[in-house]
This record gives sequence, structure tokens and C-alpha cells, in this order.
Amino acid sequence: MKKVINIFMLILFITGTILLTWSITPAKASEVFPFNGIINADSLVVYKGEDTKSGVLTELAYGTSVTVLEDASTKFYKISFDNGTVGYTWKAYIINVDNSRMTTDATGSGVETYEAYCNKLVTDGFDKSYCPYLYYLHSKYPLWTFVADKTGVTLESAAQSEEGKVVLQTGNTNYWYSTKPIEGDYYYVNDTVIASFMDPRNSLYEKTIFQFLDLELSKNIVNDAALMSIAGETGNLRNYLTEFKDAATYNEINPLHIMSRSRQEGANKSEYDETTKTYVAAYSAVMGKYTTTYGRTSTQGYSLDGYYNFFNIGSYADSNYAYTVQRGLAYAAGYIGTDSCITIGENGLAYYDETKCEPLTYQRPWNTPAKAISGGSEFIAAGYVKKGQDNLYFQKFNVSSYSQYNKYTHQYMTNLYAPVSESNTLLNAYIDGNLMNSEFVFVIPVYENMPEDNYQAVDKSSNSRLSSVTINDKTFTEFDADVVEYNYNLVTTDDTFKIGAKTEDSLSTVTGTGDYTFVEGLATVTLVVTAEDESTTTYVINIKKVVPEEVITVDDVVSKMGIKINGDIIYGVSPDTVVNTLVNTVTKNKGEAVVTDASGKVKASGAFVTGDKITIKGTSDSKTFRIAVRGDINGDGMVKINDLILVQSHILEKSMLTDIKLYAADVNYDGYIKINDLILVQSHILEKSNL
Repeated sequence: MKKVINIFMLILFITGTILLTWSITPAKASEVFPFNGIINADSLVVYKGEDTKSGVLTELAYGTSVTVLEDASTKFYKISFDNGTVGYTWKAYIINVDNSRMTTDATGSGVETYEAYCNKLVTDGFDKSYCPYLYYLHSKYPLWTFVADKTGVTLESAAQSEEGKVVLQTGNTNYWYSTKPIEGDYYYVNDTVIASFMDPRNSLYEKTIFQFLDLELSKNIVNDAALMSIAGETGNLRNYLTEFKDAATYNEINPLHIMSRSRQEGANKSEYDETTKTYVAAYSAVMGKYTTTYGRTSTQGYSLDGYYNFFNIGSYADSNYAYTVQRGLAYAAGYIGTDSCITIGENGLAYYDETKCEPLTYQRPWNTPAKAISGGSEFIAAGYVKKGQDNLYFQKFNVSSYSQYNKYTHQYMTNLYAPVSESNTLLNAYIDGNLMNSEFVFVIPVYENMPEDNYQAVDKSSNSRLSSVTINDKTFTEFDADVVEYNYNLVTTDDTFKIGAKTEDSLSTVTGTGDYTFVEGLATVTLVVTAEDESTTTYVINIKKVVPEEVITVDDVVSKMGIKINGDIIYGVSPDTVVNTLVNTVTKNKGEAVVTDASGKVKASGAFVTGDKITIKGTSDSKTFRIAVRGDINGDGMVKINDLILVQSHILEKSMLTDIKLYAADVNYDGYIKINDLILVQSHILEKSNL
């Protein structure tokens, strides 16, 4: 296994380039140079000279050890790092580990040095390399407690034992343990990648520390604001706050944990197909609306409708089931492995018969949301939390010395990134609930013979380039990936605008996108792209607001065109109407227009067909409309017998038309598809009259 020095976080863990929100201000004694320091920002820029105009030398991750050589200016230190590299950086984001002092409790009583606190951690069982991270967290949150769980195994052996058990969504072949995807673009990954995730020091940050939270001891640290944070503004889980709180109380477990786990498993969505009037299968497990049955015999149907599974328990690949959701619901119903316990009811559907067999475990059958939430929570609490896997990390990597199961077995999640993702959900919940200064207990694994330096995945991409930039959802055509600074005049009447950007490499991240506000008609956008190997490229766009002499809106243009519109559909377009006819009408009314076919390909000539699109632009806005050609119901550009049959089938209610096809079939514009429309289409086909 390869070890990489002075790298502290996988790029997957990093959300920005210079995030200086974690700064602390320790009480400083009189500084004597040189002194030893550590970086206390997520990623701190180091410059070549004594100010920002000197150019960027590199960036240092949180916890990096440096030697502070001298005062360089009011704001900058001169520092040395990486065996003698010299640069300049901000004073405010370096902790003096020789002289810094911090309060040890909420009352402010007592002080101790970095060295003293580190010695305490070592006495408590931690490796010394944990000290920079835990010192920072303790200085900011003195009520937090850190408990060392000595695993008794090395990090290398643990990572090797997890090969073939965990997956990651990645196209980087250097990460792969398996050469074929397990599902989609998920691959089993190699031990080096696993070790980078398993190394606790890569996660001793606010945004990832909650994967070590004791999920039983934290059961009472909750409020409705925190629960609502997990559910979101429109999530399905908002409807079940009481059920989650009751389940947590009953099972003596953190309600935020079970709610975030349910969200992680997709329970916060409830997609509904208006055409088929059914719930999408992937979310039917929390809606009780899985209408498809699966049969063991021609007469024996095992209905899944009316059963719920908020945690996807039992939802995994099985040759007996077409979809994983089917198996999960079969588990919820009690159908799995219980043929002798099944009775066929008078309605012809099967059910688990407790008169034949012992009651099902975990409050099954889960035939109500409340039972599914409570029973699923019991599954997690009784099977994991109370069996020594009492945090997210140990549920993913079973290495706890307190676990009642053999190491590397009985692991809840297959996704390598799952503990990090759930940890971030918990963090946001505690922030939104104003609970960060609570008495949290974090149980953190400590491996034997911990390597001095953190593990990181190797052979990372260095591509930190953008592929495209959008301004107010329009492509910034002047953008060139090799050009890093622009001056741009934005024609608009608004005081705000929106910036979007895409990276060339899917493994890189970009910060700086979002909404901006002009200040005296000017705004500067800074886009920082961080590659997988943490190298960066910074793009700067200086934007000037230019108010157009005449403001023409899309509504202004459309109102003068004399066309029929409902929502985003332009209807009543006669067959054989050429593209230029409508485009020229737009132009005459001081707008701009681009026509595309249904696939998005620009259509510069020819006749319209149903499904074509026209984007109409004013001076400050734009809108895309779909074209419904009279009688061209199937969208082939012609009015023929096939279209007549479609109208007839709709009238007879054999096959109902929807969406844009309705507008193409309503050739007399009365809002209905009736015999009159059929006659008009027929007359056109017979060339008796034209539509």
C-alpha cells in the first residue's frame, strides 16, 4: 500500500479551496521567532511574496505543520514547510503550538497549551498524529468529548480486509479493485482508496466528524429545527417527524440518525408519474403504492401494495426479484423465506399468517409508515448501535473493539462515501438546530502502528480547468479554458445575475457559482476549480451592468405575433409552415429566435413538425416554446391516416392523447377532441380542405 506525505483529505471531502470559516483566535503570548505552527483553515493559500499580488505558491491543508520564521507584514508571516520551502501567508490562520492557550471548558476556567492537551489525548489512547485535529475541535467546542477505540489491528490490514466489500462511484481506473462495475458506475475500490477513507485523521473536521458521533448517547440532543433540516423544505419526511421521534424514543437511538439514514436511502422523495397514475418504483417503498405483484405460482400473487420500507432493509440483488425495491417490500411484508407461513386470503392475495408461525421480527409486517419507521429503527438500534457499532463509521467499517460481531462483517452500507454523506447531513441538522455546542461524545478508532502521515488515494487527476461558464443560464461564448480573466458587459435591467460553471473533469470541484448582486453596476466573479489532486485554477470575470436603451421582453414580442399560446406550447400552426415564417415574425417584433428539433439540434430551414421548439429572446429574458402543428399528432411532419387513427382512438377512449399531442389534435381550438376535429383531419387527408 502506498503512503503519500502531507496530504490530509480526499478531494471528495473538500468543498472549497479557501474556506476560512474554521478560524480560532487563541490567546497569544509574546511570540519568539521561529516557532512551530499548524494551519487552521480548510485550505490556506501561500504566496510567493509579502502580499497577494506576488502570486500563489501553493495551498496547505488544515493541520499541516509549518515553521513560522518571522513577521513579514501586518497581516503575513514568513513560513517554512515541506523540508525548507519558504512562502508567505495570513497570520490569522496559523496556530502557535508552542505558546497558544485555550480554555478547557465552557466557563472559561483553566488554560492549557497545545502540548498539554496533546499529552492528555495520548494518555487517553490516541495516537499523537490526532492532536492537531482534536486540539482545534476542542478549542472551538469545549463540551465535546473524544473517546479512543483501540481497534487492535493496523490500518493497512483493515483496508485490505475491506477489499471487495465496499464500492465507490468513480471512473478513475487507478482506484479500482474490480475491473467491472458492480452497478452503474460503482466499482469495488482498492485498499489504498479504502485506507484513505478509513484513516480517521482524514475525517476529524466539522463537516465529517459526526460519523464518529455516539448514536445512543446523543439520543436527546435534538429539536424540531434539526429534524426539519434533514427533511428539507419539500421532502416527504416532513410528514413523519412525530413517527421518527416516537421511534427514536422507543428504540433509545438518535432520531436525527434514523431520519438521515432514511433520507440517505431515498425516503425523502415521492415521485409520481401523472401519465400512468402510479408511483415510481424506486420510491414506492415509502409511499405504500407498489402496485405490481410478483407470483410464485399462477394462482398465488404476493402483493406489495400497502407495505412500507423507509430504510431499504432487505433491498438488495436477488434472482427471485426483478428489482431491489421488490425484495425490500417482500421483507417488509414477511414473504421472504416463509412459504409455510403464508396464507392466501379471500381476495386471492397472500399474507403472513401468525397463526401458523411465530410473529415476525422488528414489528413486521410494515403495513403502515409508523410501523416501518419504528421497526426499521429497531433493526438499526438493536442490530448495530447496541451491538457495539454505535456510530456511522463502525456501521460501515466494523473494526470497533466493542462490536459483538466479527471484524469486517455485519456492515450496513456498501457505499464507501456513505458515512461521510450522512455525517454532513447530521452536521447541517445540528447547525440549523443551534445544537453545535452540545455535549457530544465522539468514539474514534485508533489503529495499531498508525503511520505518521495520512493515507490518500494515489494517481489523482490534476485537471483543474472549466469546460464552460453560464451567465443567467446562457452560455458565456467568450469563455476559453486557457484564459483566466475576463471583462464582460452584461446587458440587463436586473440588479442580480447568476453564474454557473462545469468542470472538464468530473472529479474536480468548482466554487464561486451562484447568485451575485451588482454594486454600483459592477461585480467580480471568482471561480476556483480544485482538481482531484488539490491543484487549482482561478478564473476571474469582471462584469459590468449595461442597461439596454429599449427593454423588450419575450411577452412583448409574443403579444404582437398573433399566435396561439398556452403555457409553453404554441399551437394552431398550419401544416407546411416553414421555420423562417415564425422566425421572421419574431424579428419584426424586435426579438430573436432560434428553432431546434425535439433532440435539441438547430433547425434553420424546412417546415415545423409537432415537437419542434422555438426559443424567443428579448433584450433581457428568453423562453422556449414547443410547437404543435395542426393534425400532425405523431410528430412526423405530415397529416396522414396514422394521425386520424390517433384522434379516433382518443375520442373512443381507447388510447388517450396527452400534453402537446392534445394541442395538435384540437384542430378547431375549442379545447376538446371531438368528432369535429376528426372530420377536419379527414378532410385535409382527402384534400377536401386544408388545416
